[in-house]
Amino acid sequence: MRAVTLTHYWSRLLLVITTLVITMLVTTSAAASTTLSFRQPEAGPIPTYVKALMEEAYAELDIELTYLDMPRARSIVEANAGRIAGELGRLPGLEQDYPNLIRVDFPLFQYQLVIVADRRQCGLCELNDLENLAYVNGMQGVEHLLAEHDYQRPVVQALDLEQLQLMYRSHRVKAIILNDFEAQQLGLLDDPHNIAVPVLTEIGYHYVHKQHAALVPQLYEVLNSMHSAGRVTAIMREAGARSSQPSEFIAAPQFGRVSATAGHWRSYTNLDGTGAYFELLRRIFGPVSNQLELNANTYQRAILGLEEQRFDILIGTYANHQPDNAIISRLHFDYDRPLFVFAHTEQAINAIMKGTFEPLICHVAGYGYDKFLPQGLNYYHTSNTLDCFAMLDLKRLGAVVAYRENAPDWMSAPYQSQQVHGSLPIHMAFQDTPRGRELRDWFDLRLSELVRSGEIAEFYSQTDLKRSTYILNLPPNPPQQSFVGATPRK
Repeated sequence: MRAVTLTHYWSRLLLVITTLVITMLVTTSAAASTTLSFRQPEAGPIPTYVKALMEEAYAELDIELTYLDMPRARSIVEANAGRIAGELGRLPGLEQDYPNLIRVDFPLFQYQLVIVADRRQCGLCELNDLENLAYVNGMQGVEHLLAEHDYQRPVVQALDLEQLQLMYRSHRVKAIILNDFEAQQLGLLDDPHNIAVPVLTEIGYHYVHKQHAALVPQLYEVLNSMHSAGRVTAIMREAGARSSQPSEFIAAPQFGRVSATAGHWRSYTNLDGTGAYFELLRRIFGPVSNQLELNANTYQRAILGLEEQRFDILIGTYANHQPDNAIISRLHFDYDRPLFVFAHTEQAINAIMKGTFEPLICHVAGYGYDKFLPQGLNYYHTSNTLDCFAMLDLKRLGAVVAYRENAPDWMSAPYQSQQVHGSLPIHMAFQDTPRGRELRDWFDLRLSELVRSGEIAEFYSQTDLKRSTYILNLPPNPPQQSFVGATPRK
């Protein structure tokens, strides 16, 4: 009887121990499965959005995300080896080169790869125009692009965005390729001379290692539910991100009535509808509109016309100086001339540049020249430059902001002057609407074709072409492959 009882006791004890061990193993396994690690993304609106979106999606599955600092090129190797859980956002087709990664087939964002270069050096700045370039090591989209177009000129691979930016700003390379949101984040597009040329449109997806394959359908369902509830859009807005959606023209569009307005610039936008800039718009929009209206007036009225949506296009504005609710063309159509401030004395010029000048400074209405001078100065606006100089001569005001070519020759003693800014690229402005964006994209596409084919030389003089930098881009035989506009990857 005692032996039976002892056996029963040891059996129960063994059962308890076994249960405790199994419980500990399950608990340990569950704890391990509640945390997944990914590479720490770079700072910026799109990475911030992706990080927040995926954290919220994984939280629905009771999984917490942690992040490890590592280069982009290394992270994909680590993800494929299963040492990190996967990749937060990468290009489609990644699984072809890294078979251990599985794509969650929900598009997280759309973006463009862009060439950033100095438009003064390369004109259109397309791939074939570049002497050399750099990109961040590990960007598969760039590597496929260069291989596809057999780019044979020097290429440098940077370790990260910081090194890439340093290479470009220190002029070690002529151009760099990166994502459009990274170019914006680094402030590269704040420089009006920098151009961002789209070369590839891509969609970012989330990838996980195959050991987490069970999560793929669950994440897809969660992300779709978040999208239906408007949560995806809300997170994107909170992060300050914007998904790129460029126009793609399979065939020539039809815009119906198209109207453009401009200040009166002799030989460029004449009152009778002639001039090089008007002819440029005729070549671009004439074939795709059933009515093209070209209007020259004062520049102030032209700006108001676009702001009040009475016109589709404003001819002539600086980058970051366009009217409210307007966007500008990516391509410039000319460079203006250096801008000066004129006064009677050197002391007046010095006071203006210090921001202590009290008399009125005159310039033509509509131009935001005050943005190029110190704050606190006082301005007077007229409809033309000669009125400004006439009042300066009568000492009714203290200075004039104008181009040197517009200064009158009637004064016996020369004016004192100081350059306000050098030559800047001038752009077309369009309404910031779906139609306006499509008009802008068509303008950029067709202008590049006019330059590459040499047709622009039929109405731009050689002086105009040299000033605009497009003289650099007139090949004897136009290349067959166009890099203007976003080209879907094959």
